[in-house]
Amino acid sequence: MQQHNKFSWGDILGGFSGAAVALPQSMGLGIVLFIAMGLDASTGALAGLIGATLLLFVSGGIGATIGMMSAPNGPMTMLLVGVMGSMSAQGASSDLMLLTLSAILVTTGLFQILFSLLGGTQLIKFIPYPVVAGLVTGVGLLMLKSQWSLLAKGFEGVIPLSLQTGYPLLIAVITALVMMLLPKVTAKRIPGAVGGLIIGIALYYLLLTFLPLSAQTDWVVGAIPSVSGIHIGIPIDSLQLLSIETVVLSALALMILGTTDSLVTSLVADSKTQERHNSKKEIIAQGSAEVLIGLIGGLGGWGTKGATLVAIDAGGRRWSAVFAGLFFLVLMLFAGSAGAYLPVSVLAGIVAMVGIGMVDRNIFSWIQYQHTRLDAIVALLVVITIVSFNLVTAVGIGVLISILLFVSRQTRNAILHRRITAKEHHSFCARSNEALDILEQYGEAIVLYELKGDLFFATADRLRTEITEEMEEGKILILHFRRVKYIDLSAMIVLLQIAQEASEKGCELIFCHLHKGLGFGRKASKAFKHIDVKQKFSSKVFVDTDKALEYAENLLLAQKGYVEPPLTQEVPLEENNFCSKMDAEQKTIIKQVGKVHNISKDLVLFEKGDYGDSLFLILKGSLEIRLYTDTYEYTRLAKYGSGTYFGEISFIAPGPRSAQAIVLEDAKLLEVSRDALMQLQESAQAKLALALLLEIGVTLSNELRRSAADIQRLEQW
Repeated sequence: MQQHNKFSWGDILGGFSGAAVALPQSMGLGIVLFIAMGLDASTGALAGLIGATLLLFVSGGIGATIGMMSAPNGPMTMLLVGVMGSMSAQGASSDLMLLTLSAILVTTGLFQILFSLLGGTQLIKFIPYPVVAGLVTGVGLLMLKSQWSLLAKGFEGVIPLSLQTGYPLLIAVITALVMMLLPKVTAKRIPGAVGGLIIGIALYYLLLTFLPLSAQTDWVVGAIPSVSGIHIGIPIDSLQLLSIETVVLSALALMILGTTDSLVTSLVADSKTQERHNSKKEIIAQGSAEVLIGLIGGLGGWGTKGATLVAIDAGGRRWSAVFAGLFFLVLMLFAGSAGAYLPVSVLAGIVAMVGIGMVDRNIFSWIQYQHTRLDAIVALLVVITIVSFNLVTAVGIGVLISILLFVSRQTRNAILHRRITAKEHHSFCARSNEALDILEQYGEAIVLYELKGDLFFATADRLRTEITEEMEEGKILILHFRRVKYIDLSAMIVLLQIAQEASEKGCELIFCHLHKGLGFGRKASKAFKHIDVKQKFSSKVFVDTDKALEYAENLLLAQKGYVEPPLTQEVPLEENNFCSKMDAEQKTIIKQVGKVHNISKDLVLFEKGDYGDSLFLILKGSLEIRLYTDTYEYTRLAKYGSGTYFGEISFIAPGPRSAQAIVLEDAKLLEVSRDALMQLQESAQAKLALALLLEIGVTLSNELRRSAADIQRLEQW
């Protein structure tokens, strides 16, 4: 979908709507964090506004995700609250906590930029949804806990016995109820956060007027400090006071949380706008904004779903985030005094309601069913870790669980895609009737294992267990790697052990399709020899399945005492497959109408598209039928040696040849053309016609059966 880069009036309306939703959340979260740091609410509100402004300008300016709004949010704030709470408990000063906050945000931004440049945004997709659901739910619970702690200060956690002490909590509950019920009443025309903010403020002052209450100074945010007092940069001489471990671990956790949440928000935006975001650019933009926010002393964040959905529904697209940033900037510059009339309890109610909305109720549904119970346990484990310890630890456990679940899934995945014997699937090498009879009778001695997925120690060891049972004297096993995506060093060592075990049991092991994508060069056998120089590697390695099957068939035929005639030795016409069921008179007629050709090695008998009306009996030498897919790349369709024949389709239905025929070894051919047979007397034609139709009919029928089997195998790809 093409991005809409042009300005529209919907961008202004969408920007204003998105900003209205993000405003109370940004200020409320800033207040929560800065109060935890021992600072006043107005400074926290300013930090939230700074963070939202920079995020909207940078992310919206780059436009990697159309319509997305970015602002301070719960996961980042709650993680930082946990870090600052721990520092406060250890007696750290507010100045040191401010310095730590800035360092964490700058480091987070740098990590995000580096992570994105290295292609790490693709790795985030491997984090299982239950882990994400647990993180989001745990953060929601922490937000509820933080607002309760903020509002219950007046009565120190005891249910209030008087209206005076419980008034902030009452206003917060009313605001939350309005935020929850208003969208239902107005059919979502008024966003809950906007309605909660306006009605909450109105009720706060209305009730304050008519009820016997004494307003407290800490019930309101207070005048927001002027932006002129902002100090840009981090004092270098104070860096030695920082705890590197705290900064790095917190930044890593925020990088994972932020990247995951932002990309999920980007997908939400895409689903509404029908656009497609650029994940790499988006995370670089978010990281750049975090660095700027850290240097200025604001509160960081990333994409927020609520504000994004409201902005898009209001018509916001390419430039809506930038206009939202302008709204925040104007508010900071000219409306700071309005903070003196903004109740903290109203913002607390909005933040608490956002926290409730983050609780994933699906977790309780998952636990009821056996096939999703493990997912529920994983999510609950992450939630318990967040509530009992901290968000940094929870992120670490979440990542560990993701790795374990991924490895577990990979280990459980079937590595064996299909098992086929040579009785079911022959090579494209045409053989004498005697050889075909042997392969039909003993074809189960050749087994082709088509593998798939990733090969590491666990899956390779399981493969070893599966095929070891089939290893016995005279068996020929082929390992097919075309569907294998990855092989690590431990798997290669297991494959070497399989080859050694097969050799000891008198079983031939063959490898095919060890392509460069698996880390093998042009000589796969050399790669194996480099893995373990002490262990002898004698297994054959082929580039494709057909050549591997041909080699295996040759081995089986040799085991059963069949000796292929040398390519330099001429096979009499009477012994050619084409004439095997003809009587002497019919063979004589073939000799009479046939035209002998002697063709040297590497010469082309015919090209694809050449007109043909004849078939060829090979008296000596060999040929190959090739279908070129590129100038140098081709697929081998068939190989013919002494005593076989080809070209029956052109003989029955003259027309352009479907592929190229090239001579592999000096060949002597007998060409039997349709025109030559048609010129025979009717009696001779009659004597030959039935034998020709039967022989060619059987050959074409066998080819049709083979094609049907090949199509079935392709359907199972």
